[in-house]
Amino acid sequence: MNYPDFIPAVETLESVAPEEVADLVTGRTTPLLMKGAAASWPMVQAGQRGGLGDYLAPYDQKRQLVVFRAGASAGGRIFYNEAMDGFNFTRTTGQLLETLRMLESGGSQDKTCYVGSTAVEQHLPGIRAENDFPLPGIQPLVCIWFGNRTRIAAHFDLPENLACVVAGRRRFTLFPPEQVGNLYPGPLDFNPGGQAISMVDFYAPDYERYPRFREALAAASVAEMVPGDLLYIPSMWWHQVEGLDDLNVLVNYWWRSTPGWTGLPHDAMLHALMSIGGLPPAQRKAWGEVFNHFVVNREEAAAHIPAERRGPLSSLDRGMVGRLKKLLIEKLQRMP
Repeated sequence: MNYPDFIPAVETLESVAPEEVADLVTGRTTPLLMKGAAASWPMVQAGQRGGLGDYLAPYDQKRQLVVFRAGASAGGRIFYNEAMDGFNFTRTTGQLLETLRMLESGGSQDKTCYVGSTAVEQHLPGIRAENDFPLPGIQPLVCIWFGNRTRIAAHFDLPENLACVVAGRRRFTLFPPEQVGNLYPGPLDFNPGGQAISMVDFYAPDYERYPRFREALAAASVAEMVPGDLLYIPSMWWHQVEGLDDLNVLVNYWWRSTPGWTGLPHDAMLHALMSIGGLPPAQRKAWGEVFNHFVVNREEAAAHIPAERRGPLSSLDRGMVGRLKKLLIEKLQRMP
């Protein structure tokens, strides 16, 4: 069988009501497809009537946004060029409504057109009054994504994610975080959208070059989505995203489980690469054990220490984080 026919479906619930979503995803650590959770949204219903552009028009602020465009040879895949010294698409500018109407009319069918991560509050303010999920205690970043038949390579995001299909069909292929090595991520600092992506072409995998990808596929699950469906993607889960129709529109909610003042784990990884990446293999392995003890298993690491002496292993409140930041800044400034 060919991809994705042999991949099992993600856990799925039928006929989910919008007010049920928050309880269903709170504390969850695996993906969940909630069928029909946004079926009552006016923008979903407008898309099914073929009038999404007309519905969005009163909200559109005519702001400029970034549009990825590629020729037919890309096959909808947003990726590197063959030399890997650039990409197989160009970044242009446009406006939300004019780009969407072009896609609605069937324009660019022979070319790739993709708009990613566009803040709803800036481009379509007020639209959430009629199209939203109640998420008590969460202030998410809500974005709209749209294009034609496109394929976004597998990647992971730090925030938790609710992805809602508004128009067209989408396919998400999902992998747990421990599959990172089997997905063969590309460069950290040179990639199409700001995150390292899998270098494997899922539709034509080169198993000689990427032999462990078979192990990743064995751990994969797939979500086939239609308008009104909602997918919960936990933090750090890898996902490839495909738009399967000439017009695909998605709205997503991103939120972090920790406050912004705690910093970004990616920054800590870059610092670790700088200070540990050049050590001999045995020392890198030793530091891996230290990180596992003090960071991954911090509760266990602190259990035998008196509460008043746990320092950074105690509750990481804003005061403690501030002291750690000050200490790091002082140490970085003393670097030769």
